[in-house]
Amino acid sequence: MSGQLKQLGRHTLVYTTGIIIGKVASFVMLPVYTRYLTPADYGVLELLEMTIDVIGMVAGAGIVAGVFKFYYAEDDPAARQSIISTAALGVVALALVTSLAGLAFAPQLSTLILGAKANPLYLRLYFLLYFLQILEYVPFLLIRAENRSVLFVAVNSAKLMVMLSLNILFVVYFRMGIVGVLESSIIASAFVGIGLTWYLFRRVGIEFSKEKYQQMLKFGTPVIPWWLANFVLVFSDRYFLNYYVDTASVGIYSLAYKFAFLMSALAYSPFETVWTSQRFEIAKRPDARELYARVFLYMNVMLGVIGLGLSLFVRDVLSVMSSPAFLPASRVVPLLIAAQVVFTWAGYWTLGIYITGRTKVMSIGALVLVPITLILNYLLIPRFGMFGAAMATLFAYSARFVWIYHSAQRQYRIPYGWSEMAKLYAILGAAVALGLAYHPEFRLASISWNASLFLASIGLVYALILSSEDRAMLAALIRGSLPAVLRRRAPNAV
Repeated sequence: MSGQLKQLGRHTLVYTTGIIIGKVASFVMLPVYTRYLTPADYGVLELLEMTIDVIGMVAGAGIVAGVFKFYYAEDDPAARQSIISTAALGVVALALVTSLAGLAFAPQLSTLILGAKANPLYLRLYFLLYFLQILEYVPFLLIRAENRSVLFVAVNSAKLMVMLSLNILFVVYFRMGIVGVLESSIIASAFVGIGLTWYLFRRVGIEFSKEKYQQMLKFGTPVIPWWLANFVLVFSDRYFLNYYVDTASVGIYSLAYKFAFLMSALAYSPFETVWTSQRFEIAKRPDARELYARVFLYMNVMLGVIGLGLSLFVRDVLSVMSSPAFLPASRVVPLLIAAQVVFTWAGYWTLGIYITGRTKVMSIGALVLVPITLILNYLLIPRFGMFGAAMATLFAYSARFVWIYHSAQRQYRIPYGWSEMAKLYAILGAAVALGLAYHPEFRLASISWNASLFLASIGLVYALILSSEDRAMLAALIRGSLPAVLRRRAPNAV
């Protein structure tokens, strides 16, 4: 087990470094976006991007959902190459058709999303960006499957630097606004997408297997309703906010959501990048269930600590880096971070469903969760605005979690340690409550108060939740290795 976690930790560390670079760069750009774009501009970008995302889910997600499963089911390198090539050709073909249709119907879609005064140019640019980003998608899956984490981070970092440099040029110097943001992303994605497409077919060749394509579709198609339900869970509140409040509220709320996503990006995304593929390899091990439970505990420690820091310091950060118009975003960040933790739990627990291959249960769940989410948005957002959206998100994510946990445990039971989870989030929740209850007006005093809460919480977690073995293993996982002591102690289960 220690060898498997050593590999997982090493690659996670590399991915973490890349994501930190990306997030630091994004925060450097935050003053630019929040000073040269209005909250309404932010809202327009968010609404159009969400629309493209949901179209992309329907167009190609059914294929990519099964790539890793079928890739690791094969031991023959030629068969693995055929799976990657087939997935790439299928996804790109569907994306091309979708993009051409989107370019043709952009005026009608823009009016439907943003109203009669919408500019269809924005949506046309987004459809072009969508196609170019699809060119990157399957090559990145290959890089992840081959555990080439350094290459993954290097390519993403290069793209990020090009995009941010062009953003500064177009948005700050040329004052191009929304068009500047989109055109800089298009140029960067074209640069990376074309290069990665050449890289992929150079490594795996050009081959299309109708049989493998049908297998991936059969596996992935039932997942599409679940992903669409996730889209409704995560993003439908923006459409309600736009309708019942205004586009500026969408922009402010979207900025708040970026901090919740930042927690996932720093604490979960690097791990998930490796885990999505490796979890199927781990399933072959006799100690797989113990390993799954142990990793879940450590993942929550990282999630909780980073989420606490963001909840406590978000107001201080926004007061320095954004214009006053965006400052109300800080008030809803803690609720959104709590919701994101629950959302991440469900994402981790889907492994039991994926391992058994019974993905139809996710489609059934989607039929239940979508109306629940829409009803919550309808009841809470008109009355409470952004707070109503955050509360609806938390309640809907909790319903999603209950469904996934119940379904996954029935199919593949894992002994998760719930007593540690309860103590961990009780400590962190108390610290957030104290931070919300008392706000020093002076910035230095505010930072000192929040830092005291943060350090005290870390000390309590270290002393009351983690055993000496846990501390050693968590530190080793961060460094990229794990001691053999993991074999001697099973996770506590409730």
